Amino acid sequence: MPTRKKKSGLKRTSVLTLGAMGVVYGDIGTSPIYAFNEAVRAGGETRFEILGVLSLVFWTLTTVVSIKYLLFVLKADNRGEGGTLAMLAQLSEKIRSGKKGILGFTVFIFLMAAAMEFSDGILTPAISVISAVEGIKTLNPDLEFLVVPVTVLILGALFILQYKGTHRLGKVFGPVMIVWFLALSVVGINQIVRNPDSLMALNPMYAFNFVASHGFQTLFVMASVILAVTGAEALFADLGHFGRGPIRIGWFGLAGIALPLSYFGQGALILRDPSAIGNSFFGMVPSGVPALLFLVITTLATIIASQALISAVASLASQASQLGLLPRLRIQHTNQEERGQIFVPFVNTIVGLGSIALVLIFKSSSALAGAYSFAIAFTMLVSTVGLILLAFSKWRKFRFVLLPIFVLFLFLDLTLFAASATKLITGAWLPLLAGFCLASIMWIWRKGRFELDKRLSETSMSWSRVTRLRNSGKVTITNNIGIYPSAVFGLVPQALEQQITVLGSMPKQIVVVTVDSKDTPVSHKPPVYSRVSEYLATVSVPSGFMEQRNVPRALRSHAVSEFFDEREAIYFVTDRTLIPADKTGLNRAEEIIFTTLHRNATTPAHYYHLPERRVINFDISIEV
Repeated sequence: MPTRKKKSGLKRTSVLTLGAMGVVYGDIGTSPIYAFNEAVRAGGETRFEILGVLSLVFWTLTTVVSIKYLLFVLKADNRGEGGTLAMLAQLSEKIRSGKKGILGFTVFIFLMAAAMEFSDGILTPAISVISAVEGIKTLNPDLEFLVVPVTVLILGALFILQYKGTHRLGKVFGPVMIVWFLALSVVGINQIVRNPDSLMALNPMYAFNFVASHGFQTLFVMASVILAVTGAEALFADLGHFGRGPIRIGWFGLAGIALPLSYFGQGALILRDPSAIGNSFFGMVPSGVPALLFLVITTLATIIASQALISAVASLASQASQLGLLPRLRIQHTNQEERGQIFVPFVNTIVGLGSIALVLIFKSSSALAGAYSFAIAFTMLVSTVGLILLAFSKWRKFRFVLLPIFVLFLFLDLTLFAASATKLITGAWLPLLAGFCLASIMWIWRKGRFELDKRLSETSMSWSRVTRLRNSGKVTITNNIGIYPSAVFGLVPQALEQQITVLGSMPKQIVVVTVDSKDTPVSHKPPVYSRVSEYLATVSVPSGFMEQRNVPRALRSHAVSEFFDEREAIYFVTDRTLIPADKTGLNRAEEIIFTTLHRNATTPAHYYHLPERRVINFDISIEV
């Protein structure tokens, strides 16, 4: 029996590791296409400078990915789930509810980091695909005019096909990326064998000497070196889908070996043939059929990297909506067997148009590199801030050991952030502006929801009045069960108020359902049914931020179905139209943004997955 369990566990780990190779390492796995080229362009073309840049790339990759993320950040999970928002959810209630001062600023930088991940989702498809398609120039320089049109065509097809879901394509993600990493290794080893001098860069003194000799100019080089760790944040963001073990096995078993081999191979090539500078990646492959095959697999790898980020952005948008940081979004589940495979039409449209627009504006991977590095540097910096905060709360027993290590990470991340900030004029302003705008939207929505809930609490009808009206005979009692989803626990739902005041009726049995949003990814607790009076009952549905809000399914569960039959009930919901109030906690600009977001949110019936034929909707206006 133990042997069978061991085999089953080994099989599961193998499957998850294969999946991680395709999803988790898709982004960082395609970094060699452009990262080393950009770093050498910024660092210089002498032997000393090439070895110095190569050493910086290798040790940055080792420190950030192998040590920081795989050993420490993966431990900062929220019950198995990772990502910026999962890290935020673990902080104390005092910090998470902060609205002003240092606490409010802390919340805002986490929102900025989440927003930067959205920016990353727009930038990654653009820079990954165009960098691969630029390989056309190695086949025939006269075909350079095709780079932008072909890139736009690939991106357009990729985003259009999102509605079909990723489960079919996902089956080939892992195998293709394994072939990709093996190809990187073989090509890299071939160049290293021909010129082993590049391995001298394993000595960190080359990196230190480069910094000492170049001084402030090193920042401009590091702005390109950071491109070698793009996608490191995906190791944490995708933790819930694969687990720590498979992610670590995938890195230390293949990806973490293949990537350095590729960089050392590129270094070996340009040390032997300086004319390859600017084309060190595709230059490692002989022309003709090998170059064509390499171009095809490179393009496939970048499509997979793009798909991984597109899926991650959809998941992040869903999390933000569930945590009350964005309005209710229309979310379609593309695979009934996998919770994480979703399609968010609005987000997909924005990300798709954004990626295509970037290609049309910047026209090359080199031009996009500056914008790309800033988003990554900011996200990594906030992850270290999160580690420090968790050291004071979650890991108190070990904080005296952990804090010195985290401070070193902070110094490195501040250096990378300062380096990427040197690209503000040449492109980094784009993710900064986009991140600030999106973070502000999340902040305003969070603030507006607080004001709206406060207003509802002040104007809501009391339950004692509902009872008096029911007993007075002035209200018709219909012989049915009415279910009222309510956003605020304890308040009389507005739909019931409207039914009483407008229709002069109420159901014989009233069930008020409140979704209890948890700070955990998945809540395994059953719904809680409570009988309040002879006509009133409440149901609290615990729901994690990675779960869909499916009220009918919760009410058909064993914990509730023994009290009433959900299939015989009618749902009553409200669509609110917000009217600016004279006195409110929102300024005029915030009011406009919040009301616009609220107006464009998906309907409660769709958000809670209510059956359309059994839903009665009331339109109401409320001042906020």
